[in-house]
Amino acid sequence: MQAKDTKPDKVILQLHGGAYIRSLEKSGMTYRRTAIQYAKIRSGAGVLTVDYRVAPEHPYPAALEDAVLAYNWLLEQGYRPERSIIAGDSAGGGLALATALYLRDHDMPMPGALITMSAWTNLNYKRVIPEYVGENRADNPYISPIYGEYAGFPAMLMQVGGDEMLLNDTVKVAQKAEAAGVSVRQTTYPGMFHDFQLLFPKLPDANKAWNEVETFIKEIYDGTAGDAVTALIEPQRPVDYIVHQRLFGR
Repeated sequence: MQAKDTKPDKVILQLHGGAYIRSLEKSGMTYRRTAIQYAKIRSGAGVLTVDYRVAPEHPYPAALEDAVLAYNWLLEQGYRPERSIIAGDSAGGGLALATALYLRDHDMPMPGALITMSAWTNLNYKRVIPEYVGENRADNPYISPIYGEYAGFPAMLMQVGGDEMLLNDTVKVAQKAEAAGVSVRQTTYPGMFHDFQLLFPKLPDANKAWNEVETFIKEIYDGTAGDAVTALIEPQRPVDYIVHQRLFGR
């Protein structure tokens, strides 16, 4: 997706959420909206949204293979790595991190930045084996990026809701990346639920999160991204949205 009659020199690879079991076909409207949002926020970038293969038919490494293939395809189209951003929410956020881990480990060009929203980075549970894990070890960093090492990573923006079960999935990765010298902006939105950003424009905190995304993308493309920052954003949540926390919080 790109603005009409334009040939952008910047690109965002969007990796959708859905617990690695929900395809883009089943949630396409949601991610068409976010693709348009990425394109509209003055980034000047084209947006590619990938319908990667999902479990149970296609467990690991299918999604990772598709994400790497899509990223390499963008480079083949002439997009420079430093002008590319990989972004994802929930499982897509974990997949964005896993993709960058794979690229670094295989001496492939790294993107200019990563953006994660409510990233699912730890699939290593005691009593449940997520379908994406299949017969593999759940502590494989390409499956559960929380076990990865982050030296050599590009700048990252990592957003998460303060009331969601996956809070530590983001916080722990951000801490590891910061300790490895990565420029990380990790923002926790108090009172917010999983993937609250998808409720723009009606949810004020979702709009605030997208404003932060816009600022971060501009800094990346302008070359002005700063040092690591950890922030708590004051919530702006109408009472009506408590119901969304009950419906979508995990």
